[in-house]
Amino acid sequence: MRYWLISLAFLLVGCDDGNVADESMWKICDKYEDICDSIHSGAMCSLVRADVIRNLAIQKEQLTSINTYVALKSLDAYKECLEDAYVSEAVRNKSDKQSQIITIRNIPEIQKQLIASSRSLARPEVNLWLWTYTQRDDAWESMVNGFETAADVHVDVVVALMTQTAKKDMLQALEYARMALKKAEVISDIQPSVYEFYVGYYLDKKEFQKAAVWQGLYSALDAEKAKVNAEYFRIYEKISKTQIRAAQNKVDELLFDAKWLAKDMNSFPRFLI
Repeated sequence: MRYWLISLAFLLVGCDDGNVADESMWKICDKYEDICDSIHSGAMCSLVRADVIRNLAIQKEQLTSINTYVALKSLDAYKECLEDAYVSEAVRNKSDKQSQIITIRNIPEIQKQLIASSRSLARPEVNLWLWTYTQRDDAWESMVNGFETAADVHVDVVVALMTQTAKKDMLQALEYARMALKKAEVISDIQPSVYEFYVGYYLDKKEFQKAAVWQGLYSALDAEKAKVNAEYFRIYEKISKTQIRAAQNKVDELLFDAKWLAKDMNSFPRFLI
């Protein structure tokens, strides 16, 4: 019996997939000491730092364009947090500030290494990141080419295509918007740019009530109770008070459940899409 238990223990260890997405931070740092050593202790940015470490470890174990993009973006957020912390009076320790500066300077080099590691991939996400910072046409074209061939893409790629395409082809942009909505699992996953697109799309079509409902739902992201911006629609689009009231009633009806943002996308009204 004892030998059977020992054999079972080894079998279970062998079945461990080592998925760093689910491992504790100390386990990740034990496994990837180089990653944790390259990242400052965090100071006021410990949660963001943990995201960076986890995302870098995931990218190292599973080299994909999406994982590389997520790691690049988390490094952006960490750098911004460290810069804010550096100028904060709350951080007075000289050695801590020195460590922050070192990490801030190191982050671009870490990002260069991530980009280099993904060169063999079709990488729409990485090229989106490059285009965001450089606005280079070749980066955009590479992103588009990667989007057309990749089996799956990050929603940010779809939203970027939607936003840029809307300037010249609203119907094609609408397809991208619908694609972005399909990638959302719950309503809170809908990106702000998608709300903004639909408000503009329905304004262009002079379907003011739908535009007003989208705007009212958009405000629910930041407010406890969403309100249609009645003044905006009256002044710029000549929408009637009756239409505004109808739109607000629809918004109130949808948001009656306090868990609106946590609902799955099947709950989102199809007539708005």
